[in-house]
Amino acid sequence: MKNITIIGSGSFGCALAHVFSKNNNVKIWSFTEEEKESINNRHECMQLPSIKLNEDIKCYLSYEEALYNSDIIVLVTPSSVIRNTCKNIKEFISNQKILIASKGMENDKLLSDVVKEELNIEPIILMGPSFAEEVGTDKDTFVEISNNELIKELETDNFKLYYNEDYVGLEVCGALKNVITLASGIVEGLGLGVNSLSYVFTEGIKEIKEIGLKLGAKSDTFYGLAGIGDLYGTSLSSQSRNKRAGILIGQGLTVEEIHDKIGYTIEGLDTIKDAKYLIDKYNLSCSLINNIYGIIYEGKEKNSILK
Repeated sequence: MKNITIIGSGSFGCALAHVFSKNNNVKIWSFTEEEKESINNRHECMQLPSIKLNEDIKCYLSYEEALYNSDIIVLVTPSSVIRNTCKNIKEFISNQKILIASKGMENDKLLSDVVKEELNIEPIILMGPSFAEEVGTDKDTFVEISNNELIKELETDNFKLYYNEDYVGLEVCGALKNVITLASGIVEGLGLGVNSLSYVFTEGIKEIKEIGLKLGAKSDTFYGLAGIGDLYGTSLSSQSRNKRAGILIGQGLTVEEIHDKIGYTIEGLDTIKDAKYLIDKYNLSCSLINNIYGIIYEGKEKNSILK
């Protein structure tokens, strides 16, 4: 049994807290009093009340309290604040393992690069198809992890972990599938059919792989749970915030209107900028991702998504 601290009290943070608390002691750090009270008093996730939490799970606003005596730290914050989060927790780091469950990038840097720069620790990556509500209500879930030793600590009957040492590939898949999911939503919002969605899925995994190989990923990873598996789930499911955002883009809403309507972090809207940066940096021919970027940030006609 390990002492695990989850940094991030959103829906996925609470879902992982629920799963990991079956075999471990779990604490959560939050930056809002409201989410702390929901966890400590009602024992539920404020964003997803269907996730019921073990009464032993406690939430803190203080990093010092949340990280005291921890063995494993799980980062589940928006990718845009990973660097600042690392800076904030640095003074409380000793010999803990760092597990990244956030999905995103920082320009041409993986989140593991950011963690290594700030904490001088080689983090472990957890990626794959894992909608928070399904994880948090014990629906069978299958994901990949880049550290074989943690499987016995974190796995449950309903949360299965598969070892994949290719942390670069896992991260690239986790980040860029959100971008392609935007495209699948745009196609649906435009009223195009399954044929077009099939093209988006096929071209999308090809372009994710093209970028990933440039960053040092292994080819096989793109055809596993974190690659095709996660892209399939998010591209087809209305549970995905990125899918809903894409549909709204296809229907003509602006980025600002989409944030107002959906309300939560929409990683794909940020990661598309990172993907575009990498495409330009390496002179890659990723037409789908270029079209997504053009539609969202350059005023390109939405019907050009498949051109």
